[in-house]
Amino acid sequence: MYKFSANLGLLWTEMSQIDAIYKAKDKGFDAVEFQFPYQYDSREIKKALDDVNLPVMGINTIKGNIEKGDNGLLAVPLRVSEARDALVQAFEYAKVIKSKNIHAMAGVTDLSTKSLVTFIDNLKFAKELVKESNIGLVIEPLNLNDNPGYFLTRVEQAKEICELVGTDSIKIMFDFYHIQINQGNVMNRFADNLPYIGHVQIASVKGRCEPDKGELDFSYIIPEIYKIGYKGLIGAEYKPRSTTDEGIAWMDNFK
Repeated sequence: MYKFSANLGLLWTEMSQIDAIYKAKDKGFDAVEFQFPYQYDSREIKKALDDVNLPVMGINTIKGNIEKGDNGLLAVPLRVSEARDALVQAFEYAKVIKSKNIHAMAGVTDLSTKSLVTFIDNLKFAKELVKESNIGLVIEPLNLNDNPGYFLTRVEQAKEICELVGTDSIKIMFDFYHIQINQGNVMNRFADNLPYIGHVQIASVKGRCEPDKGELDFSYIIPEIYKIGYKGLIGAEYKPRSTTDEGIAWMDNFK
């Protein structure tokens, strides 16, 4: 009844993401999604996807210079040229693998008007970039425990940015793990912002492990979000407690 997407940035990390595509199919996932697949030739990724007939829910724009603390670029005022290069890179890659979305990463910067304007301007650039394609854009509030200094941290902030950009092409990636840590009250926040939500991701709180224990009861949450009106897939973006194969049984409860 419910459909799940395997995030290959965190699942089956002991193998290449190309091999992980075949694993995802074998284990019953309905789609895959990536974080940063750019070390692989996009045509090789596409061949594997075609072999198993799995769609791609999304890829991220690059983080930037990780050693210097970058975690995305789009809201960073002095990095506009790099941010737009990252958007073009993601768009060209997404076109080849037919990704449904690009996650436009905001980055680490202060909560100033200048950062907000930079983010909006770059998202407007992205909107123009994708407007003749079937590729959408998502922005994701991240929790500050795991992502210190990240610009986008609240669902309401993301909704306001979507409205300021002024397009249906930009939606919120609603990751229950991040929202629970930063804000809580996840079901009301989900219902209140449903028209703005483009994709959902899940993981346990705490630990970001398989979504079968912890503060959030996904046996309740997953059926409920579909009752509320969500129609998309659910991204499994978690860090396995041991191996991905050993922990995959959580999905049996929803099949």
